[in-house]
Amino acid sequence: MDILNEARKKAEAAELYEELREGIVVHFHGGEIEGAGSERVRARALRVIAGGRLGFASTAGGGDAALLEAALLAASHGDPAPFRFTDGAPPGSPVPVLDRDVLAIGVEDLIAWGEEAVRAIKGEFPDLVINATLGRGTVTVSVRTTAGAAREETRSYLSMTVSAERIRPGDIWSVYASRTVRRAGDLDREKILGNLLRELRWGREIASPPTGKPPVLFLPTGLPVLLLPLSVGFSGLSVVLGTSPLKGRLGERAFDPRLSLTDDGRIPYGPRSQSFDDEGVPTGTLPLIEGGVVRNFYYDLRAAALAGARPTGNGFKGSPMGGGGFRTPPGPALRNALLAPGPASLDDLIRGMGDGLVVSGVLGLGQGNVQSGAFSNNVGIGFAVRGGRVVGRVKNTMIAGNAYDVLRDGVREIGAQREWTFGGLYPPLLTSGVSVVAR
Repeated sequence: MDILNEARKKAEAAELYEELREGIVVHFHGGEIEGAGSERVRARALRVIAGGRLGFASTAGGGDAALLEAALLAASHGDPAPFRFTDGAPPGSPVPVLDRDVLAIGVEDLIAWGEEAVRAIKGEFPDLVINATLGRGTVTVSVRTTAGAAREETRSYLSMTVSAERIRPGDIWSVYASRTVRRAGDLDREKILGNLLRELRWGREIASPPTGKPPVLFLPTGLPVLLLPLSVGFSGLSVVLGTSPLKGRLGERAFDPRLSLTDDGRIPYGPRSQSFDDEGVPTGTLPLIEGGVVRNFYYDLRAAALAGARPTGNGFKGSPMGGGGFRTPPGPALRNALLAPGPASLDDLIRGMGDGLVVSGVLGLGQGNVQSGAFSNNVGIGFAVRGGRVVGRVKNTMIAGNAYDVLRDGVREIGAQREWTFGGLYPPLLTSGVSVVAR
């Protein structure tokens, strides 16, 4: 049974997304190897347009007939479909996303890297519990439609996540570092461990946080607090629905003139680079902010049709920052988000703060009114700065503010050293105007 041929008989159009993930993974728990093995997952997701409405269904092992019937049933209650699935037009030039050196990495290599990480941390912090997960493999994605599209691409991945924690009555101390790359040479294990050890050294002591509206330095891992609202605000769907604060502001300076943000799906071996999005539309490069000026919005097929715009190759499964997996229908999402760096080193930023707060991570990313830019988060990993020096980690601390206000009027300095995190390449950002509350 060819599911697309069967879908033609019962629906106006159909799109089949298929994903085959193959790889190996190693887990460490408490500093000891917990498990190692291979993984292989084949998944499919079907969208249909039936009766002018959109239906979606997915499976990781079910048959064609059941998948088609589920999608058709969903369409009977689905939203109107004002767009067409991708056709058979030439897909454009491919992006390098497969590094065969990744495939040469074996289980023994991953185990050795995990043991190396455990030794590095235990040598300085013997009382911490160390967990780690390392993996490598490929994901082969294909998108076919009844309109004639037939795209297929194999992408490599290599990942390393390390966490260290200590739990005592009234005190949970936990830090982590993580990186996923497509090219073997891009996994800088020394830098991953260096960042984690830096935060462990900063956090040896507990310090009282500054309160009020002190300078707040967002490290790259903490910057999504400010950039998640932007990823929603620049979504063409938010604009067409009228929920984006940026609606009607193309060509207007809405941010600090030092800010420039680009969405690029074609960086060779970028962590979210791919030749086509999850709807089969070729990816590209799209400036969103240039010198503080709003330049473009990004679209999937549906948002583009509603807005009367061209799709930009930003139709991805999951949330605006990705990560939803094959079981979610595609929607507008960023590819590789690149925030332009500034001139200041991290040490210079900290010295210039006086008394302030460093934010490395928060609990409950996305809490607050993301559409308006409002955020309110408990600080998960943060550090107090006094006299331009980190003096310890903070507890029971909350930050709040509005991302649009901070990025327009509260940018003090932009750091020079960018790091990949959450699918973006971000520098540290020193800000003012963020409220800090301690319990």
